[in-house]
Amino acid sequence: MTKINNVVIIGAGPAGCVCGYLLEKAGVNCVIVDYATFPREKICGGGLTPKAYELLKELMPDLRYEFQGVKHFRLMMDGKTLCEVDIAKELRMVRRKDFDNELLKQYLAVGGKLVKDAFSCFEKQKDGTVLVKLKSGEQMVCDYLVGADGANSQVRKQLTGRRPKNTLWMEQYVEKGVNEFIFEFSNQYKKGYYFSFPSVNRDVVGMGGFYSSADEIRSQLSMNTIRGKAAANGFVLKGAYISVDTVESGKNHVILIGDAGGFANKLTYEGLYYAIATGRNAYKAILEGKEFAITNREIYRKKKKEVYITRLFYSRFGLWLVRMGAHSPKLIKKAFEMNY
Repeated sequence: MTKINNVVIIGAGPAGCVCGYLLEKAGVNCVIVDYATFPREKICGGGLTPKAYELLKELMPDLRYEFQGVKHFRLMMDGKTLCEVDIAKELRMVRRKDFDNELLKQYLAVGGKLVKDAFSCFEKQKDGTVLVKLKSGEQMVCDYLVGADGANSQVRKQLTGRRPKNTLWMEQYVEKGVNEFIFEFSNQYKKGYYFSFPSVNRDVVGMGGFYSSADEIRSQLSMNTIRGKAAANGFVLKGAYISVDTVESGKNHVILIGDAGGFANKLTYEGLYYAIATGRNAYKAILEGKEFAITNREIYRKKKKEVYITRLFYSRFGLWLVRMGAHSPKLIKKAFEMNY
C-alpha cells in the first residue's frame, strides 16, 4: 500500500524527532520510520553542551528531561593529570534511553506519526517526489526524504554509494564516582581519547578513535590502573560508530541530518548539538523551499574548519601544545568553553 506524506524521516533519534516536531508544529504532514521499540538504549556519552540545551529549549520549550549537571573537568595525558578546571556553564549529562524517548513524546504530542519499520530504498519519481520503500513492503510517496538514521545510515549509503569514514567508540556503565569529566589523550591513541563522564544514576567510561576493531580499544583500556578499574566493574562494554565524513546533501529533496550526514564534531566527536541544529536546518529548508545547503551553510563551513583543527590537534605537535597549554588552566578553560 502506498501512503502519501509531505515528509518521511528515517530515524527517531534527536535529529529526526526535532525535525519532525518542528514540521508538525508548522502544519507539515510528517511520518518518522524507526524499527526500534522506544524507550531503547543508545550507545552515547550523552552530553548536552550549553549551546545544545539552549537551542533545544528554544525549539522545544515544553521538553522536560532528567540530567546530571557537571562543571568540573580533568585533563590528562598518558595517565597523568595535567590540570583541573571549572567551566562557567554546566554540561548536562543525560541517559539517552530516557532523553530520546522524551523527544519522541514531544513529536507525537503535536500529531506526528511513527511507523515501526526499517528503510529499504528510495526512488526519485518523474514528478519530483520520492518513493520510499520499507523492509515490510510498505511504500510511501513524499516530497522530502530525511535520513536521520545514524552513522550507519542506509539512506546515506544509497545516496552516496560509498562507505563513510567512521570512528569506533566503546563504552560501559559503572557505579557513580566523582562528579567530574575526565579526558585523557596520548600519542598512543588513534586520534581519539579516553573519557569518564558522570551521568544520571551511573557513570560512563570508555574510549574511541580510528580503531579497526573492538579488541584494539579493549587492549588500550586495560593498560593502566585508571582504565583497569573502570573496565573491571562488571558492566558490558558496548560499541558504536560515529561518522566523521560530512555529506553535502539536499539536492533532489533527499536530506541527511545528524550522524547520518556526518555532522559530529570532528575534534571531540560530540554529536547531540549538531543533531538538533541540523534537524532544525532541515525543517527550515523544507518549510521555506530552500536547498539544505543554504539553511545549513554555517554548519558545513564549521565542519570544513574542524578538519584542519583536528588534524593539528591529534598530531604529536598538537598534543605537545596541549601539554604545554595545561600549565595555564585559564587557557584550557577558555579553549574548552569556546568549543562547547
